[in-house]
Amino acid sequence: MKNGNELLINGVWHREGHAEKFIATFQVSGNSYIMETEEGFSVTESLSGIEVSERLGNTERKLTLQDGSIFATRDNDSIDQTFKKEYRFNGFLHAVESHVGWVSLACVATLLFIIAFFRWGVPIGSSALASILPHKTNELISQGGFDFLDKFVFEESKLDLEEQERIRKHFRSKLLPLDANHPEIKYQLHFREWDIFGEGVPNALALPSGDIILTDAFVDIAKSQQEIDSVILHEMGHVIHRHGLKMVIQGVAVTTFVMLATGDNSAIVDTGLGLGSAMVSNHYSRSHETEADQYAFNKMLAAGMDPKSFTDILSRMTGYSSAELESMTEADYDHADYLSSHPSTPERVAMAKKYSECFQKKLSTCIVE
Repeated sequence: MKNGNELLINGVWHREGHAEKFIATFQVSGNSYIMETEEGFSVTESLSGIEVSERLGNTERKLTLQDGSIFATRDNDSIDQTFKKEYRFNGFLHAVESHVGWVSLACVATLLFIIAFFRWGVPIGSSALASILPHKTNELISQGGFDFLDKFVFEESKLDLEEQERIRKHFRSKLLPLDANHPEIKYQLHFREWDIFGEGVPNALALPSGDIILTDAFVDIAKSQQEIDSVILHEMGHVIHRHGLKMVIQGVAVTTFVMLATGDNSAIVDTGLGLGSAMVSNHYSRSHETEADQYAFNKMLAAGMDPKSFTDILSRMTGYSSAELESMTEADYDHADYLSSHPSTPERVAMAKKYSECFQKKLSTCIVE
């Protein structure tokens, strides 16, 4: 290291492994230094073997000498000047943190990064990871999710056993053959009673494993088998596109990010609960719902079913949700996440109408932009 400047730096010296400190000076001359204490102890070595701590504002800097002893000083400018070639980046960081404008710019950049991370990074990353994980991952996640549902949400179905078996038999013979490209998914149809505030909840949801749950109230409000089929096909679309797994991965990613940012290790404890509750609320994104809708509509056309059946049953479920909302108190809303599981939006209705027009024309495929 070439440095023609001669500097005298005041500080304190600590022997290796000892807390006792001695007043000392650190004199730089060319490529070497002389460290000398008031008691007369001195060390002369080359500058090249010294380890220099990073600069943080004007806090004390430490130089670890070749023998393991430490020279500490607050003369940061002299340290920067002496080791400027080796620590240019650290000097840049110090310059940034020393100016309000740069600090403000760094805060804005950090905020934009966080927004981009959650807006695009997490969804893209979760989709990529979900696509490469084996289906066994879906089964492992769903096992805990199903246990959560049966313990805290559902009750045993009160539907007639013959009715349950009739729907299962129809599911196996008419709907499963429509999905011959995913033999690894072992679909199972389950029936459960779901009561909230004394009222049965008409709903259907699918776990990532392929376990599809129909509530008693959902079966009761369905006016035809095609309406039931349309919703089951929609749930199969969620399974095939791995929306549940993507949602779980996103939840874990957000929890981990918050844990790392805050240093709160207890957040990991909440992750297990989050996996189950995420599958209960079933809050899929609009793009996920669109994918599942398109899958269902295409399969309905292939099977000779009118996609209008989907919007018919969906509007009835939405009507139920609206009636329930009117009777709820403010405190009840904390427990009403299920109401948004299958939102009936104008966009979804319009898409179903276009597919229905294709059905009326006896088309087996439909191109909808």
